[in-house]
Amino acid sequence: MSSVLRLIVVVLLLNGFFTYIGLFLLPQAESHPPKEIKIEEGISVEELVDIGKEIVFGKGQCMVCHPVKAEAGMRAPAIAGIGSHMEKEAKKRGVSFEYHVFEALVAPGEFIAEGFENIMPPVHKPPIGLTKEELIAVGAYLQSQGSRVTISFPDSLRILEEVLKKTGG
Repeated sequence: MSSVLRLIVVVLLLNGFFTYIGLFLLPQAESHPPKEIKIEEGISVEELVDIGKEIVFGKGQCMVCHPVKAEAGMRAPAIAGIGSHMEKEAKKRGVSFEYHVFEALVAPGEFIAEGFENIMPPVHKPPIGLTKEELIAVGAYLQSQGSRVTISFPDSLRILEEVLKKTGG
């Protein structure tokens, strides 16, 4: 057998061996689309907050930049305590707490926390594309992080639509 033929056989055997390892011995990652979330009239505030948390840690992709607790080198403000910060900011601006939370979600460039850059996309547009119901749930979760929850469904829908109209969303 010529040396070139032997080399081809060795390369094919090695490729087959590594392919076998990759397919059968290494754990395979499995990705699923986000599950459909139903938010309907009569949902309790607690359920709304739980759904909001699920969105923040999943479909919303918030945790890519926002840490749970403050840490060195944060790209965006920490989620823990953000409700009290947002409530103070709303009072300072003279708008309702709900209005400020929704505005911060759909027009984040308008409310950049001190020390951070304008990197947050409007979460109601692609690539994230949260629905109105999901925005309400996320808003309720954010309020629950250090403050009282005033957002509810469907009562807060009117305020969200007002914010969307004002911001061109």
